[in-house]
Amino acid sequence: MGIKKIVFSVFFLFTLYHCAGKDFYVAESLRPQWKVFTDDKLNPFDESGYKAIHISLDLAQAKGRFLQIESYDTFYLFINNKFVIQSKRLILNPDSLKQIYDNAIFISLYQPKGINSLETNWVSLFRNDSLYNPKRPSQSFSNFILVATLVLLVFFTGLYQTNPQLTLDYLDFTKLFFLRDREESQIVLRITSSVNLLFYLFCSLLTSLALVTAAHYSNQGLSFLARSATLTTGQEIGQWLILALSILGLLMAKLAFVTLLALLYDWRDVAGFQYFNFVRVLLISLAILALVSIFCFSFSINLNYFNLLKTGSVLLAAGLGLLFLKLLTSTSFRSFHLFTYLCASEIFPLVILIKVILF
Repeated sequence: MGIKKIVFSVFFLFTLYHCAGKDFYVAESLRPQWKVFTDDKLNPFDESGYKAIHISLDLAQAKGRFLQIESYDTFYLFINNKFVIQSKRLILNPDSLKQIYDNAIFISLYQPKGINSLETNWVSLFRNDSLYNPKRPSQSFSNFILVATLVLLVFFTGLYQTNPQLTLDYLDFTKLFFLRDREESQIVLRITSSVNLLFYLFCSLLTSLALVTAAHYSNQGLSFLARSATLTTGQEIGQWLILALSILGLLMAKLAFVTLLALLYDWRDVAGFQYFNFVRVLLISLAILALVSIFCFSFSINLNYFNLLKTGSVLLAAGLGLLFLKLLTSTSFRSFHLFTYLCASEIFPLVILIKVILF
C-alpha cells in the first residue's frame, strides 16, 4: 500500500469518527459536473447507462463543506487516476484531502453494475440560508476561446486589408495541385520579409489554439500543456501565447535549417518556394480543422479534437507529397537527390514533431 493511500485511510477514519452522529444537509449537488469518457474524451453525463463517472473538483472552494459520496451498491473511488478505497458511503473532509493532494483533484467513481443510485454532493452541518448563492461553474476556458478567436479574426482582417494578394496566395487551395506553378512574386520569395513574418506569427497563434483546444477536450497526448480546471482566463491566454511563441521559434528554426540545407545542396532558389509551400499547407490545414470544429459545434456533433489533430498531420504529409511532385516536375533535380533532400528538410522533422506531440 502506497504512502498516500495509508495517509488517506488515516484521514478517512478520522473523518468518520469526527462526523459520527452528526446530521448533514445537502449544500450543492455535484451531478451537473459529472463527466463520462466516450469517444476518447470527457463528455457531459447524459443519463445513459455507464459504469464510471468523473468529476473535477477545486477543493479551495469547499469553504467548510464536506464531500459526500453514497450509493446502495459498492463503488470504487479513484483520485487522480489512482485507486483509493471501495465503499457504499463516504464523507470526506476537503481540508484533509488538500494535505495529500493539490487543490484541484480529479475524482473517478466506478460501479460494476452501472451508475444507478450514486449520489455526490457537497454537504454541510448547517442548512443554507435564503441568501445562499453557490458559485457558478468556471467559464474561464470559454472566455479564453472567445478572446483568442476575436484576436485571430482581427489579426487576419489586418493581414488581408494590408496584404490582400499575399493572403490570397497563402490560402489558395487550388495552387497546391499546380505541379508546374512556381511563385515568382518577390514578396513570396523574400521569406524573411516583415510581411511574411506576420503570417508566421498568425500561423503560430492558430496552431497554438488548436493544440490548447485539443488538450482541454481530450485526455490523450499533449502532456506538456496544463489541464487544471482552476486555470483562470488570464492563465489560459498566457499559456496560449507562450506556446505560440514556442511554435514561432520552431518555425524560425525550420526556416534556418531549410536555408542552410539548400545551400549545402546548391539549390538556393528552392528554399523560399519550399518554405512558402509548407506555411501554405499548414495554414490551409488549420483552416480546414477550424471549419470542421465550427460545423460540429453548430450542430452539437461530438468531436474528438485529438483525432482531428491527427487528421491535420495527414494533410501536412499529403502536402509534402505534392511538394515532391512540384519540385520534380519544375526542376532538373534527380528524384533520388530530391528525395534525400526532402527527407532531411521535411520528412524527418515532421515525423519527429508528430511523435513528440501526438504519440
